[in-house]
Amino acid sequence: MEAADVFLPVIAWCRTRQSQDSQAEARRQKRRLMLLAFQRLRLKKLRETWRLREKVFKRSKLRRLCSHDAWMKAITHQFLRDHRRQKPKVWLHPRTSDWWENTAATFTDHEWLQHFRVSRETFSYLCATLNPQLKRQDTNYRLCIPLEKRVALTLYKLAHPCDYRTVADLFAVGVASVCHCVHEFCTVVIEVLKPQLVVTPNTFQLENIEECFHHTYQIPQCIGVLDSMNITISRPPHLNSEKPDRESYLAILFQAVVDDKGLFWDLSMSCPTWVNDNNGELLVCEDFSTRMHNVCRTDNSCVVIGDAGYPSKNWLLKPSTNTSGLTAEQELLNTQIIAARSVAHYAFERLNGRWRCLSRRNDCNVEIVKDMVETCCVLHNLCEKNNDMCLPDWIGQEPLQTVDENPQKNGDAESLDDLLQLIQDSAE
Repeated sequence: MEAADVFLPVIAWCRTRQSQDSQAEARRQKRRLMLLAFQRLRLKKLRETWRLREKVFKRSKLRRLCSHDAWMKAITHQFLRDHRRQKPKVWLHPRTSDWWENTAATFTDHEWLQHFRVSRETFSYLCATLNPQLKRQDTNYRLCIPLEKRVALTLYKLAHPCDYRTVADLFAVGVASVCHCVHEFCTVVIEVLKPQLVVTPNTFQLENIEECFHHTYQIPQCIGVLDSMNITISRPPHLNSEKPDRESYLAILFQAVVDDKGLFWDLSMSCPTWVNDNNGELLVCEDFSTRMHNVCRTDNSCVVIGDAGYPSKNWLLKPSTNTSGLTAEQELLNTQIIAARSVAHYAFERLNGRWRCLSRRNDCNVEIVKDMVETCCVLHNLCEKNNDMCLPDWIGQEPLQTVDENPQKNGDAESLDDLLQLIQDSAE
């Protein structure tokens, strides 16, 4: 009993202590759980706070970006509106265009013809016909060259033996702009107007030309007169041939056939070659000879009149060079051929008179020179069909008189009348 009495309090105390420890551990576990729950709640609140702040930041950033874009658009619109029509300080060199805008606008018809070689009606026709190909639009950086000015400066360049800088100063544009306008105008004229104005006559037109030559010069089966001229050019860089002698110069051989009215209906140009005026021999381009052979037909029912220096062709009628042993009929034929060749002679004179760029050395590219020559021929036919005047001072002689008009005003016309009268007397 005494032993039991001793151990019972100890056992009771151990149980009490164990119970207290269990309660203390339960309280500690509860505190840890509460602390963990609190930390989780706090972390959750922090995450929600950061998410809310991130949304607010993104919204504010987007708002700032949108406001910045709107502000930039407004500034850009204001700048373009204020400076759209102002002359750029870098892109445009200040020039004065008083001559074209003020002086040329007050020209009389005679003064207009002197400067541009075409009448105002023909000029308006060119602008209206070539408008779809030549018209340009203004940009934000500069104003385009108006269509009328583009046509006028090109006509002035073709009509006067001046360089590009002179035309640029006169029309208040750049030298490169003048060059571009001239080349573009020539290309468009060849593309649009040449198929209408420089074409091979059809059968009905060939019969009318034959009848006119036969009635005027008593030469049957003649459908045109062949003549040529040399277009002097600068030496191209790809040309390797040397100059044969001091008198030779580099040129392009230009050949054309003229009808009874002095209009060109076939054009041909050769490659650049050295030419000597002392050499009386004339050449005929191969492609040109082929076309004439096809037009005159294989049965030689039609002929083209040419100079005595041309080589013999089955389609070419030329005067005899040996005049010592000619019969009366052969002398009469020579006289008729010489009289008929005056048609081409006068046509080339009027061509050179109107477009003086053909009478000086051309420094442009060879292909551009050929385009300019073709353009001059097309414009010549257009002026002749519109009855535009060819002033006497352009060709250095008095106006040409027809056979029925008074021939006493011109020595050349008087000599032509003498030839025609001699032809008619001999035919009778």
